[in-house]
Amino acid sequence: MRKIISLLVITIALTSCTNNKNISEEDKKQIISELNEIEILDQKYAGIPPADLRELHGYKKAWEIFEHQRDSVAIINQQKIKTLFKKYGYLGERKVGQEASTSFWLPIQHADNDVQFQQKMLKAMEKEIKNGSNDKYCYAMLEDRIQVNLNKPQRFGTQLTYNKNGQAIPKNGLLDSTNIDSLRKEYALPAFKEYYNEMTKSHFEMNKQMFLDKGITTPQLYK
Repeated sequence: MRKIISLLVITIALTSCTNNKNISEEDKKQIISELNEIEILDQKYAGIPPADLRELHGYKKAWEIFEHQRDSVAIINQQKIKTLFKKYGYLGERKVGQEASTSFWLPIQHADNDVQFQQKMLKAMEKEIKNGSNDKYCYAMLEDRIQVNLNKPQRFGTQLTYNKNGQAIPKNGLLDSTNIDSLRKEYALPAFKEYYNEMTKSHFEMNKQMFLDKGITTPQLYK
């Protein structure tokens, strides 16, 4: 019985170490190269449909095509991230550097089709942070994303929408609006009003004619 237990402990230890192996410099170069390709593909579909697609198909149809392409790309990228995670564990700043770790995180952040996967990655990221990895900003973004996907209030207020006047507001509200700025500072996020005012300005400029038609001539900023 003792031998069986000992073998079981060893097996568990080996399994847990499999995705936390030391990454050689050669492997690291290949990983970073792959993550760079993943990010390029992710960001290609992060915005709005390109002008040529809108001109060819019209606004509504262009969005349908664009969203279908974006969803397909997201699934492909998620699978690549899952494969990397299985082999190396969570690839945070401590393992691959800040830029590549962001590339690893992006498809996870956008995996709204697989909240369980997002939750699994959040736990893995938390362990990396405890081990000294500088991933707090991405952690806050992902935690809030999961909360919104579960239709719950956010802790950090990183996920936003806009009211009828074009002012940025937190999706589903905040868990604690009183201490929001001290919490955001702890996780390397800009101050609440600063961030929300910048997003409000950007939203106003992108939709300026629509707001002017409604009689709104300036961005509705937080005081």
